[in-house]
Amino acid sequence: MYFIEWLMRRTLTASKKDITGFEGDMKQFEKATEKYGKQYRGMQERQVSDAPSDARSIYRMNDTYMDVRTFFDEWRGGIVLGLSPLLLGVLGFPFSFLIPMGGDLMSGHTFHTGRAIEASDYMAFLVLLFGWLLMLAAFIYLFWIFRMECLVQRHIVVRFNRKTRKIYINRPNFAGGNRVYDWDDVVASVDPDDRVVTKQRKREILMLFFFKQRTGAEYHDVVFLGAPLRSDHELYALWEYIRRYMEEGPESLPKPRCIPSFPWPWRSLLAPWSFLENKWAAAPWRPGMIALVLIASPLMLIHAVAHWCSLLLCWPVYWPRKLRRESTASGPV
Repeated sequence: MYFIEWLMRRTLTASKKDITGFEGDMKQFEKATEKYGKQYRGMQERQVSDAPSDARSIYRMNDTYMDVRTFFDEWRGGIVLGLSPLLLGVLGFPFSFLIPMGGDLMSGHTFHTGRAIEASDYMAFLVLLFGWLLMLAAFIYLFWIFRMECLVQRHIVVRFNRKTRKIYINRPNFAGGNRVYDWDDVVASVDPDDRVVTKQRKREILMLFFFKQRTGAEYHDVVFLGAPLRSDHELYALWEYIRRYMEEGPESLPKPRCIPSFPWPWRSLLAPWSFLENKWAAAPWRPGMIALVLIASPLMLIHAVAHWCSLLLCWPVYWPRKLRRESTASGPV
């Protein structure tokens, strides 16, 4: 799940040695950041939509702060599926083979048949032990990939505090770490001069950029916000929801349907459906679409199970004490 954030972090913090051959692209990127940093200054005060929407993307909202989800929460489960045979081998081999065989070798006879231990039994035990050690070494080597969606906090949370006028990002260190930015320094992937009214369905991502020219940080930063947004209209509506919350307060907005923090299994069933949702909306109940859903349903179910397992193998979002106190403060800290 955190692969995109990890890759983005590596790209934004790459040294000159690491980007050899891409110096021209990086210079163009730097020029673009300067351009957008000037062009979109003050976009926080400019309305971009007449119908602000939470876009199914809010964890919590009160008069002080609002927690918003990030985009790639549905993109998890693949690593669990890919590494599950290796993980089952690492965990299952000792209890299924090594410990029972070790007991037989120590007693001098097999437990089930009472047969005396022979040299071939010692060889079989050594082969199985060597195979288990190879699986363990492979899992240790691939553990950094496993951490992309397991044994880590469940979600990245972006907190908007309207009283301190700051944005707090809570994420694992390898995905960019915890960061605090001024609300006035954010640049969103919307055009303040273009009010989008089209509702044409396509997958969109609301990106928030924090350019180092504006933040004073050492590196640029970016976060991807929202559930899988279904159109430009929904993208602009989500940004307008955030903008009005920060500028005018929650009383100017429709009450959000907040996302539950507990990983209910039916929410994992919605994860694979999000990849077909737009196609279904474009041609609902057509024979070809029904056939596609039926064919894909076994894969969708497998994805849903893996998605839920990855959530269960993670812990709830934890805010470090200092960051928690600052991000929930009702006045400047």
